[in-house]
Amino acid sequence: MKLRTLDLRRRPSPAATPLAIPAARGHSGGRSRLGVDRAVTALPICRNPPLTVATEHCGRTLVLIVDGDVDLHTAPTVHQALESALSRRPRRLVVDLSRVRFLSSAGLEVLLAAHRHATPRTDLRVVATTRATWRPLQITRLHEHLAIHASRDEAIAAPARRSVEGRSPPVENHRPISSLESIPS
Repeated sequence: MKLRTLDLRRRPSPAATPLAIPAARGHSGGRSRLGVDRAVTALPICRNPPLTVATEHCGRTLVLIVDGDVDLHTAPTVHQALESALSRRPRRLVVDLSRVRFLSSAGLEVLLAAHRHATPRTDLRVVATTRATWRPLQITRLHEHLAIHASRDEAIAAPARRSVEGRSPPVENHRPISSLESIPS
């Protein structure tokens, strides 16, 4: 019996090498009027590392740290992580988006769904430190419904908000980020 081993060494993907794509041949047979071969060099496709979601416990606070791009492809991963975190019923759930480089409408919908599904005992907070995360929240006016904080420590230390109907009230008592100029890009 012959055993095969699994090779786990990283090899460069075919997309990481530049491709030389010949230009469309016209009457000049692939050469320009100056006699130079024409070729279009495609830049390598830059594939970002996959999205990672990590959790940290700080007393009765659960912190979800999201790292990567939150788009249509990765939003279900964030949704599952938020559902799992909410099922633990923490007193406070902090979603740290400080390492997110791109936040699409699918990611915004996941945050809004988590806000809606948070139990009355769970205070949902979002950390948005970059323009890539703060700007979509501001454009869609979700910053009026979600508790947005400028740092993880601030989100953990802020006093709890109470609501009459059981859901988190509109944000009034947190320190909002004053303008986009104060956010590093």
